[in-house]
Amino acid sequence: MDINKLKAFMIVAEELNFRKSAERLAMSQPPLTRLISGLEKDLGVRLFERTTRQVHLTGAGVVLLNEGRNILASIDRVEAELRSISKMKRSSLNVAFSATAFLARLPTIIEEFRGRVPKVKLELQQESSHEILRGLKEGAFDVGFVDGITSEKSLESHKVQDEALGVLLPKKHPLAQRSEIEFSELRDETIILHHRREAQEFHDRVCRLIQDLEHKPKIYIKGERENCPILVATGKGVSLTISGAQNLAMHETKFVPLKELFLPVSVFWNPENSIPALKSFLSFVIENRSIRHNKRNECMPILMEPFEEI
Repeated sequence: MDINKLKAFMIVAEELNFRKSAERLAMSQPPLTRLISGLEKDLGVRLFERTTRQVHLTGAGVVLLNEGRNILASIDRVEAELRSISKMKRSSLNVAFSATAFLARLPTIIEEFRGRVPKVKLELQQESSHEILRGLKEGAFDVGFVDGITSEKSLESHKVQDEALGVLLPKKHPLAQRSEIEFSELRDETIILHHRREAQEFHDRVCRLIQDLEHKPKIYIKGERENCPILVATGKGVSLTISGAQNLAMHETKFVPLKELFLPVSVFWNPENSIPALKSFLSFVIENRSIRHNKRNECMPILMEPFEEI
């Protein structure tokens, strides 16, 4: 749709008078009439009913008038953001992330943003989901990447990625040859978990999944100096993680997706934070093609249920 034609239509739709509309647009009436006729031809609908005395909007014209306001408002917003980027001085942005969110292509997002907007320095810090949300509300962080479904009334969020949830297995494990497995097939395994204080959100989600099983697997809480991939490779147990973790896994391990289980990763921010760098970063994250995804069924209906700590 030609924006100039749309703007001309909006004026005529408001005035319902071609002469007055032409005066507002500082043009003569014939070119304005051609603009409207061209728009009607482009859309394949009549937008106005015209008589010698009156001009009325058709049903299609009413729809375009309502939607046109939103379209032009969006264009104005984008133009304002682009102008702010061009005038942006060197600044910094405090970005916090959970360990799981980091594995969900966050390094790619950071690298691409730095290449596009070099004036903004990104200060990165890993924290638990709870600390990230608190830090955003208190102003310690400008933006935070959190895994799972979390709601905070004072913060805004946007889901940017659905990550396949899977299990890291020893390479010689019988299930390692499968393309995907059911979570219930881990009932005879030992599941390695971080201590709850290290990764509260992810720990709780896994516990919810385990609680739903009739025959529950054993649990091994790893120590502070222990590494999950090493524990898996040495036969201590299996570890639940997201698909991005396989890039950091050891050669002796294999990642296998769990059937129909996905973990959403969202970006959070405080709407009261109005620094231009934040707006630019959020626009990039939300619209960047490299992190767009197809909508999938998530495991959240299970994970949101109450549970008793294991």
